[in-house]
Amino acid sequence: MKAVVKKKAAPGIDLLDVEVPAVRDTDILIRVRAGSLCGSDVHIYEWTAGYDWMPLPITIGHEFSGEVAEIGAKVETARVGDRVTAMPTMPCSRCSLCQVGKGEACLDKLTLGLRTNGAFAEYVRLTAGANLFQIPDNLTFEAAALCEPLCVAMKAIDLSGIKPGERAALLGPGPIGLLTLQLLHAAGASLIMMAGTTVDTRRLEIARRLGADVLVKVDAEDPVQKAKRLTGVGFDFVFEASGNPQSVSQGVNMVRPGGKVILIGIHSGPAQFDAIELVRGKKSIIGAYGYEPETWQRALALLSSRRIQVEEMITHRVPLAEAQEGFELAASRRAAKVLLIP
Repeated sequence: MKAVVKKKAAPGIDLLDVEVPAVRDTDILIRVRAGSLCGSDVHIYEWTAGYDWMPLPITIGHEFSGEVAEIGAKVETARVGDRVTAMPTMPCSRCSLCQVGKGEACLDKLTLGLRTNGAFAEYVRLTAGANLFQIPDNLTFEAAALCEPLCVAMKAIDLSGIKPGERAALLGPGPIGLLTLQLLHAAGASLIMMAGTTVDTRRLEIARRLGADVLVKVDAEDPVQKAKRLTGVGFDFVFEASGNPQSVSQGVNMVRPGGKVILIGIHSGPAQFDAIELVRGKKSIIGAYGYEPETWQRALALLSSRRIQVEEMITHRVPLAEAQEGFELAASRRAAKVLLIP
């Protein structure tokens, strides 16, 4: 089968012919129908700092959907033909604790595309302990492939505690920012500002169509001053989804006294901010990371009900044979969301 593989600790990827994963008694083989490029995949492609612990070579990709092609003899959680997506981190199903039903304490947890072969391939192997979720009949494989990033955004919204009528700003109009924008709209935010750069022009236009009230290009206009002009005292919440360390300082200065800055992006380096402003303003910085199984259930319900629209975000669909082009589109920010279609 074809697979997108990270072979060495240097920029780039390779499209290789590899063996279809063998199915052991505690394995589930998924025929991948859609794989979704994420910011971390781009970091791996560019080989930025923070990924030197990955075992190489490895097939990358962790956002995906597909159908069950084969199951091992001991698997009771899936049937051949099921349309599914899955949490990328899973117990190994083979260590001593997994064997006695304690997968939550697994001694060798696996993460697709990071610690075990991922989903940018024709087939991906999961373990029996993986959290699989049935895709609703009215949901396409393409839309279901975005369930994982939607869960990331939902975790940030959950941690914020935002209430209807409150005001929020978003820094970064990438896929996570665009999904957070829609969740803020669904939560009843009365004013939503989306900030990006001139390079993000296409993404900012998508943000407008998805409900952003105000757009700001930070290389042409100061987002902090814009926030003060719009609100008088600052936003109730700022969601940082750009991964730019400078945005943390901007976020702290953009929220009102008592406001919250929620960090979603994985930053390329250490961030600096005015601690006096944070303390005297009684402001908070909250790190949002990960999700729970129930988050996935809610995310699929939102996608199925069409309250969250992901089709608008999917700007490019490319076959595995053109994976290099897909990664370049995502890295250049000319694309909003790129899907790899085996």
